[in-house]
Amino acid sequence: MLQDLVAGNAYAFIVIFCRLGAAMISLPGVGEASVSPRIRLTIALLMSGVSVPVLASSLPPLPAQPMQLAFLVVSEIGFGLALGLLSRLIFSALHVGGTIIALQAGLASAVFFDPNQGSQSAIVSSAMILFGVTLVFATNLHLLALQAAYDSYTLFPPMQAPAFGDFAEVATHMVSGSIALGVKLAAPFIVYGIVFNVALGLLNRLMPQLQIFFIMQAPQIALSLILFGLSLGAMGLLFTTRFEALMAQFLVPR
Repeated sequence: MLQDLVAGNAYAFIVIFCRLGAAMISLPGVGEASVSPRIRLTIALLMSGVSVPVLASSLPPLPAQPMQLAFLVVSEIGFGLALGLLSRLIFSALHVGGTIIALQAGLASAVFFDPNQGSQSAIVSSAMILFGVTLVFATNLHLLALQAAYDSYTLFPPMQAPAFGDFAEVATHMVSGSIALGVKLAAPFIVYGIVFNVALGLLNRLMPQLQIFFIMQAPQIALSLILFGLSLGAMGLLFTTRFEALMAQFLVPR
C-alpha cells in the first residue's frame, strides 16, 4: 500500500513538474534571463510539490506503454511552454514601444546587449521591459500567471493531443495585438516626433546656414525624457490592463 502511494505521488509530481517547470522557464518575470536557473528550478519544484495533492486526481493513470508515457511527458512540456510563451508575447509590446520611443527621442544609437531579447536592443526598450516586469510583480499580476498554469489542467487535460491550430491562431492574434499595443504606448512620442521635426524643418528653411538639427539634439533628448516621465503612468496602466485581460483568457470562470 505504501509502495503504491509513493509511486503514485512520484508519478504525479513528475507529470506536474513537466508542465509547471516548462512554464517557469518562459513565464514573464520568473522566466527572465536575469533570474538564476537555480531559482527558477526551485520555484518550479516547490509549485509542483504543493500542487500534487490538488492536481493528482486530474491526472490519468500511469500509462502501461512507454510510448504513452513519452507522449504524456512531451505534451505536458509543450502545454507549459505554450502558456509561458503566449503570456510573454505581451512583453514584446514594450520592446516595440521602447524602440519607437528611442527613435523619436534621438536615442536609437544608445544600444547594448539585452539578454531577454538575445540581441542588441535600445536602452529605452530594456528600460520599458524592466518597468513592465516590475509592474507585474508590484500589482500581483504574476499570481494570475500562476493561476493560469493551475487552470490549464482544466482547459487542457493531460493526454490530450495539442491543439496546434488553436495555439497558432492565438499566437497570431497576440503578435498583432502586441504590435498595436506597442504603437499605442509610444503614441505621445510619435506625435511629439512629428511636431518637433516639422518645427526643425521650418527653422532650417528660415536659417539654412545654421546647423539646426545638430544644435537641437540635446533639447530633443531633454524634452523626450520629460514627456517620458509624464506619460509613464499612463503607459503602465495600459500595459497592466492588457496583461490582466490576456491572463484572464486562460482562467476558468468561478
